[in-house]
Amino acid sequence: MCGVDGQRPIDFDRTSRFDLESGCLGGSNRTDTDFTAIRTRKVSPFEDFSGNPPMLASYVPNSRETSENGMDSDPKDVLRKHINWQSDSKKVDPSDEKHATTLQTTAEKPDLSKEGSVIVVKEPIVVDGGVFNGKGATYTASSKLGDGGQSETQSPLFILKNGATLKNVDLGENGADGIHVYGGATLENVNWQNVGEDALTVKSAGDVTIIGGSAKGATDKIFQINADTRFYLKDFVADGFTTLVRTNGGKQIDADVTIDGGAFSNGSNVFRTDSSLASVTFLSDITLDKVKNWTRVGDNQSGV
Repeated sequence: MCGVDGQRPIDFDRTSRFDLESGCLGGSNRTDTDFTAIRTRKVSPFEDFSGNPPMLASYVPNSRETSENGMDSDPKDVLRKHINWQSDSKKVDPSDEKHATTLQTTAEKPDLSKEGSVIVVKEPIVVDGGVFNGKGATYTASSKLGDGGQSETQSPLFILKNGATLKNVDLGENGADGIHVYGGATLENVNWQNVGEDALTVKSAGDVTIIGGSAKGATDKIFQINADTRFYLKDFVADGFTTLVRTNGGKQIDADVTIDGGAFSNGSNVFRTDSSLASVTFLSDITLDKVKNWTRVGDNQSGV
């Protein structure tokens, strides 16, 4: 096993060089990895690269957001602003009115009063800038939206626009093309019983925050990123996938992905990209069970 400082978050830099001949993390001298054991990683999935330039470089990607005086904002401050993230070094002050509502919303008990109800969706449900609370109901696609296979022509069950919030929703056995996001969105306690073509696709630029929730049965990807985004995934559970988070193949997409905790099983890649502008940061404890790679960039894979 190879790695870096286990005390720091690790960001994946597509431009870093990597020596596949060294036998480190998938090189020609490396024996097959045993994926049968459950592995829990701290902030850093790697320990030491034995002199080779790291495939995962420790850096914080430049934020696309600027402050009022025109200067670039601290990326960590931007992350806190958009996803209420707290580090050990700087806690959010609960008395701060700016954050009080967010903290209260996160702590409240979800309303699951419609749990057990099944709603067949015949045309996409559009949520534009507001809040849609499914209260635990299951929404499943009719044949008009698709059959839940891998056809790219399927329609989504939900279209989220302009920072909309979707919460307490289960997507049923026919997931069709899941959820499409335009202009950012927040998802809380959203579960996919059987992922269709994709669980969620970022269709246009905007910040996406996913807190809790789960997905299973994905033939290919779970989260597909087709536009510039800050993508934050917190305490998510996924079972059965090729790639958990994937940027559009062959495209240069500026994606800052943060995976904060969670448990992922029976998959190939936690994060995959072909973009030199994309990065991933792993935070907190992440549990892997029969997952082959932390990251894949092009054809270079960083094994568990």
